[in-house]
Amino acid sequence: MRFKYILCLMLTSMIFFTGCGSRNQLDLKKNTKPSVAVDGGQLIYGSQYEPNTLNPYLSDMLACAELSRIIFSGLFIMDDKGNWIADLAREVPTIANGGISPDGLTVTYHLKNNILWHDGAPFTARDVVFTWQAIQKIPDKILSKEGYNRIAEITAPDAHTVVLRFREVYAPFLKLFPYILPEHLAAKYNDITKAEFNRAPVGTGPFVFKKWTVADSIVLEANRRYYKGKPKLDSLVYKFVPDQKILLAQLKSEQIHLSSNMSINQIEQVKAISNVKSVVSSSMVWEHLDLNLDNPLFKDVKVRQAIKYAIDRKAIVEKVLRNNAFITNTDQWAFSWANNPDKKLSGRDISHVQQLLTQAGWKEGSDGIYQKDGKKLSFTVATTAGDNLRSNVVQAIAQQLKDAGINVEVQFYDSQRFFTEVLRYRNFEVAMFAWVAGVDPDNSILWHSKNVPSIYNGYAGKNYSGWKNPNVDLLLSQAQTVDLDKRRQLYFAVQDFMTAECPSIPLFYYANLNAVSNSIVNFKPNPTLYSNFWNVWEWGFSG
Repeated sequence: MRFKYILCLMLTSMIFFTGCGSRNQLDLKKNTKPSVAVDGGQLIYGSQYEPNTLNPYLSDMLACAELSRIIFSGLFIMDDKGNWIADLAREVPTIANGGISPDGLTVTYHLKNNILWHDGAPFTARDVVFTWQAIQKIPDKILSKEGYNRIAEITAPDAHTVVLRFREVYAPFLKLFPYILPEHLAAKYNDITKAEFNRAPVGTGPFVFKKWTVADSIVLEANRRYYKGKPKLDSLVYKFVPDQKILLAQLKSEQIHLSSNMSINQIEQVKAISNVKSVVSSSMVWEHLDLNLDNPLFKDVKVRQAIKYAIDRKAIVEKVLRNNAFITNTDQWAFSWANNPDKKLSGRDISHVQQLLTQAGWKEGSDGIYQKDGKKLSFTVATTAGDNLRSNVVQAIAQQLKDAGINVEVQFYDSQRFFTEVLRYRNFEVAMFAWVAGVDPDNSILWHSKNVPSIYNGYAGKNYSGWKNPNVDLLLSQAQTVDLDKRRQLYFAVQDFMTAECPSIPLFYYANLNAVSNSIVNFKPNPTLYSNFWNVWEWGFSG
């Protein structure tokens, strides 16, 4: 599994997200009347970044992902509620509808008819086959080929059918082929990484690329032959505005109609703009504490549990983050089909902390800190420097733990050293940092014992806690099935083990702040890699 660099680009300078403590999307200004989008108009979107390419398979930049969602289509797309829906495919393959073979090794895609590329050429199954072939030729340093390298064979028995045969069951197959490339245009390039196509692409998506003005903007026009119907807008301008102060000024003067992923420091300024509404939604970036289970202090599960119950996440979200985050109890995104809705959020419980530590043989000292065998219950939390938000959070946690009788010191590292030395080689007692959740719930790279970083795997794993539970290993292995219902129950069980054993303590999901002109309707934020542009063809100006 790959944790998406689309958002990881932002993590080292954390954090560009803002939101609220509820699990639901909020509009911080009252919108009294629902509006209907009228046809026509040009929407100007403000982005802090300019893409390095418009070929989605050559870049992990957020700007490229957003623009690719406007220009290209994929076989499937994930909506704002975390549901897979068919895009170029007619339906989502299942065992029940015959799209998946009983052994899970063969997947058949039936494609929609009468879809055209922007230049008028017909879209066919050959384009899907070509996209897979093109991915195989892309250097590994540019793109992770995870999933695509599990395909043994891909064929197109007819113009609207694609058959994939996997070497082994690949459960998250739906996340493959989020964009399809045109064979009739791109096949001529021996090296697609150097093709002019990458700066002037042709897709099947709702908008057609027209012009790229470096350091200024990219202009797109409505695809009048889009299979879902002509978009409401006539055109869309993706404007590059790296200076956040200028971005705010242009939102106020209506030179920009919409901007996403804005800084938490700007939330009050955005709310103060009369012609803009502040739409807040959950991101997929979750902050957490990893406990190094090789440390003798954390070998007792009661100590780990006590740490969890000593932390008041609700107070941190309300007071430190100003309600700009979403409390979480597990590693699964709130809208994920693998998130257990019945798992209640655990709150702070000092009496339970005292009970757990007493059972573990710890006694409260004269200074209020628990002691055992002459040693105080004390440890260091390692985290990244240069981020005031994270610094405030970790200091609040340290104080909460101290108030509960657990002494904590905080040690800050620059981001490069933290991720390359501290985490990779597990040189920490407790580490606080963020992961970006994937659209598929498989977190084997985080929890399977084979992924504990060591000399034996080249320190490539991400199981930094060193959690080794044979039951969890088995559950994660069994979850490599195409039976969605079975996978859901298996991941529920993994969450139960994680909650009970506390190798890692989830804290909260950061939130996204989107500034949207009051004149814009049908904007539905989507935190996944399918971006807020997943339904851009529905966006429009109110009548």
